[in-house]
Amino acid sequence: MPQILVPIVIPAIAGLLCLFVPGRVKGVREVIALAGTAWAFVAALQLFGQWPLSLTTDWMVFGGLDIQFDLLLNQFSAFVIIFIALFGLGVGIYSIGWLEKEHDGRRYYAYLLWTVAASCGAVLSNSLLVLLIFWEVLTAILFLYINLGRKKDEASAGASKSFLMLGFSDAALFLAVALIWVNYGTLSMSHLRIFVGDGTSTFIYLLLMIGAITKAGAMPFHTWVPAAAKGAPTPVMALLPASIDKLLGIYLLARISLDIFSIGPGLSLVLMIIGAVTIFAAVMMALIQHDLKVLLAYHAVSQVGYMILGIGTGIPLAIAGGLFHMLNNAIYKAGLFLGAGSIEKQTGTTEISKLGGLAKLMPVTFITMTISALAISGVPPFNGFVSKWMIYSGIVELGNRGFSAYWIFVLVAVFGSALTLASFVKVLYSAFLGQQPSALSHVRESSWFMRVPMLVLAGLCILFGVWAKFPIDRFIDPIVHGAVGSASVDGIAGTMGFWDSAGATSLIIVGIIMGLVVVFVGKFTTRRVGRIFVGGVRPPERMDAMRVPGTGFYNTIKEMAPFKDFYMNAEQKVFDVHVVGGRIGDVFVQALRSLHSGVLSTYLAWCVIGLGAIVFAVLTALLKEMAGK
Repeated sequence: MPQILVPIVIPAIAGLLCLFVPGRVKGVREVIALAGTAWAFVAALQLFGQWPLSLTTDWMVFGGLDIQFDLLLNQFSAFVIIFIALFGLGVGIYSIGWLEKEHDGRRYYAYLLWTVAASCGAVLSNSLLVLLIFWEVLTAILFLYINLGRKKDEASAGASKSFLMLGFSDAALFLAVALIWVNYGTLSMSHLRIFVGDGTSTFIYLLLMIGAITKAGAMPFHTWVPAAAKGAPTPVMALLPASIDKLLGIYLLARISLDIFSIGPGLSLVLMIIGAVTIFAAVMMALIQHDLKVLLAYHAVSQVGYMILGIGTGIPLAIAGGLFHMLNNAIYKAGLFLGAGSIEKQTGTTEISKLGGLAKLMPVTFITMTISALAISGVPPFNGFVSKWMIYSGIVELGNRGFSAYWIFVLVAVFGSALTLASFVKVLYSAFLGQQPSALSHVRESSWFMRVPMLVLAGLCILFGVWAKFPIDRFIDPIVHGAVGSASVDGIAGTMGFWDSAGATSLIIVGIIMGLVVVFVGKFTTRRVGRIFVGGVRPPERMDAMRVPGTGFYNTIKEMAPFKDFYMNAEQKVFDVHVVGGRIGDVFVQALRSLHSGVLSTYLAWCVIGLGAIVFAVLTALLKEMAGK
């Protein structure tokens, strides 16, 4: 078997085995799933650095279209498939502890392995048609995967909405692929170099862009992500919308924006506006959420905005920041969803108001989620800060080149990080630091199968922040250098006031040590401790009615005049493309239905009118031909 096929074929075969192998022997499917994902991960590591590596075979002939099964390993795809396989392996290990004992995992592990296989196939595809086929397979798998959720009504609703919205974006991709074949005569991405200068090329680019940002979950095509979060199994959210879908969506957006198409300032500005709106609007929605999974889903949407903003600038440093943020977001967002799954597994709920005091009961979950929360909030020295800083610096460079409105995008990006931190202050207080409800006194830490992937992801948040130069040099710089053809990212960063991660981290550690010293010294001071009184009466030691959950932290923002209408419209789904499109479609259907009156004479009249139009068109064509002769 060609080595380039291993990350696709091995997980696909392992998925079939999980589906059909009898589950009488405990642990068989778990072993198959871990073996399949581990094999894919090792194969991806072995492929890294071997680019360019290709596989092209004749597949089928459809009319005048000679379809080839065309795969190509380049710098970008080699880097992405490593992390696709890594997330698949991590979620596979986590799922051993997450799945209920009575759950045989037959479909669950099969869908997991097929997700890894199809994702690697999409990234390695050099033919747009082959990419589209793998893309469609992923849409179908996501629909089936979400339907495995325990809350059947919410799972079904989320799966249907996801399938319809992603199906719409897939239709846009299909139309774009067809137009590319008609207008440019090839479907090979390595042979396509399109200058966007007319209506046709602009329309094709916009269709591909819609497919990419819908997969990534950017506004206005984002609403399938929070809908899926309500009913999908939490590890599924960590695997697909949080990590792999972000990798795939931004991968495609970067390929079409940097490799296939040459876009001008107008489309670049469109990307930047989409990115800025996604950052701000999604984080504002996250602030008021009371369900932990839905809150994380909105943050998953918000972070996509940084990636699109970075790519849209056209500045090499910002592009590198956007691609690095694509990786960083997949890491810490997967860690956050796995932490939410750990909480859900041990407490039976993700409703924030019902949580509290879990830091002592679940210390590993608390530490890993805190690290991931600080990383997504852009707090140094974690990885999220580095990629965001690169995007900020790139936008400033755009301003130095004469773009006067650059400060608006910098302000939105920085303000979005501040609001993200505010949102996770609520999460960490409510779930871990607040008063513990009496119903949670039995809670214990999750199993080691669940803890290990969370620890690995938290460790990557630290490593890719403190030693950011390694992933930038190994993964990001070759991509940007190959696409933009500029100097290395490291060289550009040196002229832009790039953050010195090692020096800054040392100062942060010194500050933490000084704080710990102050706390330690304070242990020896004498303090008077007294019981609290409510209305002159001493309350009982544990009274849940006296708890103050963090769900009301930002109700003031929700009721403020500038945002009140925004939240009201959001609750009424005014901004939901799925709902708005359904209303428009219903109007169209009703209009067509009104034409079907059931009266035979009306139908005959329409037939005569149509026949007359055809005859008129034919006669006109004949007269023109005779006049030409």
